[in-house]
Amino acid sequence: MIFETEDLPFNDLEEKDFSQEVWLNNWYPRICQFLGLVPEEDLTALEHALSVTLSNYSSYGLMHLIKDKKIYAIAPGIYLEEEIETYLKQFKHESDVLISADGATSYLISKDIIPDIIVTDFDGNIEDQLLAQQKGSILLIHVHGDNYQTIQTYLETISKGNFLITTQIQPLPGSNNFYGFTDGDRIVCLATLMSAEEIYLIGYDFGLDIGKYSKPGPIDEERKKRKMKKFVIGKSVINWCFKTGQSITIFSDRE
Repeated sequence: MIFETEDLPFNDLEEKDFSQEVWLNNWYPRICQFLGLVPEEDLTALEHALSVTLSNYSSYGLMHLIKDKKIYAIAPGIYLEEEIETYLKQFKHESDVLISADGATSYLISKDIIPDIIVTDFDGNIEDQLLAQQKGSILLIHVHGDNYQTIQTYLETISKGNFLITTQIQPLPGSNNFYGFTDGDRIVCLATLMSAEEIYLIGYDFGLDIGKYSKPGPIDEERKKRKMKKFVIGKSVINWCFKTGQSITIFSDRE
C-alpha cells in the first residue's frame, strides 16, 4: 500500500480488478456520488470536444514511450520544488520518462525541463502547458463536464502539437479512458496500463495544503474542501494501481 486509506470511502475498490469495466461500473459511479457529479455533463462535454477535434496521437505511441521505462510522475504538491531539485542532482537519467500533472508543468518549464507527457484538465497555467507541447510534450487533455469551454478556447493551438483527448466515462471514437480521476492519479493509471518498469511519485503530498502550482490564483475555503475530497480519491486510485503488482515509490522515501 502506498497511502493509508483504511478508513476512507474508496478503500474497498482498491482490491478490484484493474480494468475499464471496474472503472466504469464501480469507481466512476462512486466518485460521481461522492462529489455530486452528473455523468450526462461529462458525456455532453466529450461529444462537443470530439465534434471539433479528435486525438492526433495514439495509445500505441504512449505504450512505446512508457513500456519498461522508469516513469517519474510529477504532481504540483507542496514539496514539488525540493523533490525536483533532488531528482535533478541525484537521480536524473536520459532514459527517464517524465509525466507532469497539469500545474506542475509550470515549475518544470521554469527549470527548462520539458516533460515527455502532460496529463491535464487545464486547471493550471495553460500557456505553460501549450509552450511545453510546442517544445515536444504530448498533451493528454481530460474533458469533463465543467472544463469543456476552457478547452474549446485553446483547441486551435492544441491541434498544432501532439495530443490525446481523455475521458472518465465510456470513451467515444477519438478519445481514450486510461482510468483515474485527478491529474496525478491518472498519470499512475496510465503508466500502470502501459507496463512501466517503475513509477516514482514526485510532489504527491495529498496533505492538508495545496501546492502553489496546483491552481493559479487564490483558492477559497469551498474549493479547498473539494480539493481535499479529490485527494481522498487519488490516494485510493494509486493504491489500486499498486495492488496490480506495479512498482510505485514515493520519491521522498527513496534511499
